[in-house]
Amino acid sequence: MTRRLAVALVLVSWIRPCTSVDIDTPYTDVLDYFKQTKFHGTIRAYFFERAYTKPDVLDQNAFNLGGTVGLVTAPLYGWQAGVTLGFANSLGLNPEDSARVDETLPAGTIYMLTEAFLQWRQKYFTLRGPEQIIDTPWIMPSDSRIKPSAFRGFYGEASPFADLELLEDWTVVGLRVFDFNGRAESTFTPTNLYIPGHAGGSPVAQLAGETTPGAQAFGLKWSRKGAPFYAQIWWNQFFNFSRLMWVDLSYVHKTKSRFNPIFGFQFANQNGDGENTIATSGMGSAGDTQAVGVLVGVDTDYVRLTAAYNGITSQKGAFANGDLLSPYSTGYATDPLYTTQMIGGMIEKQSAGSAFKVAATSFFLDSQIKAILSYARYYIIRTSAYTSQPSEINFDVAYSFSKSSTLDGLSIRNRFGVMTGNREDAHFYYNRVQIQYQF
Repeated sequence: MTRRLAVALVLVSWIRPCTSVDIDTPYTDVLDYFKQTKFHGTIRAYFFERAYTKPDVLDQNAFNLGGTVGLVTAPLYGWQAGVTLGFANSLGLNPEDSARVDETLPAGTIYMLTEAFLQWRQKYFTLRGPEQIIDTPWIMPSDSRIKPSAFRGFYGEASPFADLELLEDWTVVGLRVFDFNGRAESTFTPTNLYIPGHAGGSPVAQLAGETTPGAQAFGLKWSRKGAPFYAQIWWNQFFNFSRLMWVDLSYVHKTKSRFNPIFGFQFANQNGDGENTIATSGMGSAGDTQAVGVLVGVDTDYVRLTAAYNGITSQKGAFANGDLLSPYSTGYATDPLYTTQMIGGMIEKQSAGSAFKVAATSFFLDSQIKAILSYARYYIIRTSAYTSQPSEINFDVAYSFSKSSTLDGLSIRNRFGVMTGNREDAHFYYNRVQIQYQF
């Protein structure tokens, strides 16, 4: 499929050189067409270090240099082609003892076409597929390592009311994915992060060798650049795992003073789906559970302060006591719940319950420095991995070079987290240093 897509890319790039400007092909010549092709890339040097207070647990570290580079051709009769190469190389700098290497970075060398797609874009709709990065609340890039996760499938957006002023900001989204590429892997497979074989994730040993038909989702979004309000509602079906309805609302009340109140609300309703792969393995099916989230805060000239709550109802006998299933983020800590931290959140705890989180975000030096301090505590049903009240504190600071300097696009970031309440590892310290260049 990738080879056919490469041929299509060449054809789209060379078909019918234009000698005049028109609506469908607004180029004066072939050279002008190539000038409007968009190139993009993110190069990262990343160092990870894990440390544990339990004496018999090995500390780990890893280094990797990599990222993504790609292009999207200029539109020709609405058609575009895109390719993105994902790559990572440890440069032989990691410990010789593999048990002391953080495999999630990834620890070794990988090269793959993270994206290879054709896209048809018109005023009212966009269609894209097959290999691509998808960014929705529960089917997401999880881009917190060297390269993002990707999916093989089809994605579409429609703006049917683009000509009506009152409705022009509504967008309808639909997608169907078949295969998954984790952020530390070099292949697409019909699996998810509950199925063993991924670096990271939350593997369920009983699911070894299982496959999944993938997922589909439909969403309705309202957003306008600069507007204080944002809303989205989604229906997700993770085939043979769970079905999830998701509502997410946010509002910033802009006042004439320097204090702008912030409000947010989340709601989820989950139940099982189909043959239910987890249930047939003896682990219990997805819970018929609900989750709510509330966020309040204030935005000032100097700091943004927020306090958030998430609660997930429990169900005895269900998988993870009724916790929400997130097949494409579990173990990655990239789900949209307000209380998710760097190391993990409610999804990673695999237990229903509640969580509270407070955070402070500040910008300095004309926003070149961004600093975040956050603390979260989780009140869950005790599991084999966690106590009933684990907690996590994070400190995140990033420096970005000025856009007017020759180093525009370069940034340096350090993330530090401490998690308590892990019964296996005791206190867990995690430090991540990232040097990134984005173009």
